[in-house]
Amino acid sequence: MTNVSEQLNYVENNLRKLNESITVGQGMMRQIAQLVKESQGDKHDIATLKEHLVDDRVQKRRYGSTVAAEMAGISHPRLYAAEKDGRLPPPDYRQDTKTKVRAGYTINQINHMRDVFKTSPRKPDGAAAAVIGILNLKGGSQKTTSCHLFSQYLAIQGYKVLLVDSDPQGSLSFFYGKRPDDNVQYEHTIAPFMLEDDEALVEAGWEPGASESLSYAIQKTYWSNIDIIPACLQNLSIDQLMPEVLARTNIGYTDRFMKLRHGLIEVGQDYDFIIIDGTPSLNLSTLNVISACDMVFVPAPASMPDFASTLQFTDLVAQTLEGHLERGEAPNIPDIRYFITKYSGSSYAQFMSDIIRKVFNVERGDVLTNEVHSSDEVGKATNRTYSVYEQNSKDSDNPKRLKKTVEMFDDIFSEMHDAIWDTVWGLQPRSDHMVQLDELFQKTTKIKENVTQVAATAKEEGTHDK
Repeated sequence: MTNVSEQLNYVENNLRKLNESITVGQGMMRQIAQLVKESQGDKHDIATLKEHLVDDRVQKRRYGSTVAAEMAGISHPRLYAAEKDGRLPPPDYRQDTKTKVRAGYTINQINHMRDVFKTSPRKPDGAAAAVIGILNLKGGSQKTTSCHLFSQYLAIQGYKVLLVDSDPQGSLSFFYGKRPDDNVQYEHTIAPFMLEDDEALVEAGWEPGASESLSYAIQKTYWSNIDIIPACLQNLSIDQLMPEVLARTNIGYTDRFMKLRHGLIEVGQDYDFIIIDGTPSLNLSTLNVISACDMVFVPAPASMPDFASTLQFTDLVAQTLEGHLERGEAPNIPDIRYFITKYSGSSYAQFMSDIIRKVFNVERGDVLTNEVHSSDEVGKATNRTYSVYEQNSKDSDNPKRLKKTVEMFDDIFSEMHDAIWDTVWGLQPRSDHMVQLDELFQKTTKIKENVTQVAATAKEEGTHDK
């Protein structure tokens, strides 16, 4: 039998190895961000890059002047005229060419054009920001990927977006240059607000009373119209300490689920959309996220184990709603939609897709018409630390496949965008998705009727046999 001294030595040795791995790993993460920044400096003016630098990240993708003008809602000559008369800053020029060549325009620069010419899309006058959650219990359902890309899709359109990372893993935060438990600590997350921990914020340099608002936690990103409230492992403290806080403050039943919503409505005045990346579990944090949302989109991968997990998540939400009804109280309840992810052309994926639509398409639009297909481009882009929306096609090893992937996400996010306008703000900016929804819903309803009829016939024949 080993003695205590040997056990302690064993623990110390393992701790030493773990700490060494952590130190080296964190150093590499910082180095990767620096290398990405330097690679852009070879092509573009380093002074311009530094001006827009946030957390060692810069916008990589550039759009030509014709496309940029079209995206900004102005003509090409009007763009040049505004640069000439000083309404817009002078264009960037490439540093790696002998002749004077325009470097193109980043999304930040295009959104500045939209601000100057007042062409940015906005939520309806007087409306609150639409609070959107992307939630599922299953890890690997493309929950965080969907949050990441949807925020960029909206930003490319010109909307102002606030991201809220509530997942202690902080993957969404990492995508925007916020490294969990490195440059993101407890005092940068939603935790002090949720736990009313003013002491921690004052200790971190904030004024007394800072925990009464989420303003302290909002950080800029390298996208000028995307801000983020990041997350780290200490988000776990919310569920560990929240019961104690609730007991101490004697807060009412409904308010314990509505705290996050109240906080987001207050800081959301300057945003069009607030997107929440939920935790892969159902706890007090998740219940606050659900109650904070106007709509929840549930990614449903086209596989049987993932379908089972999506069904479990739906059942847990239903049980929560039953609990509300039994108490006679009603925290805010979002409209819940589903969208199919990890779809492929295989017969199995088609089979699972049909099952998802038959089960969850109770009313029109419950399951979106478009699917997210499996794509290597998403993984390759993640490995490069920039998303498919940030890749220049000429830098891709397969420009056609990249273009197809971007168009696929455009289709699903356009449908989400329209569903939000229709459900949250009562407006329909386009109708093509609604026509598709009607066709799909009619098809699904007919299939359900046939299944019911077959079941009834079988039951009747069974009775006669007896």
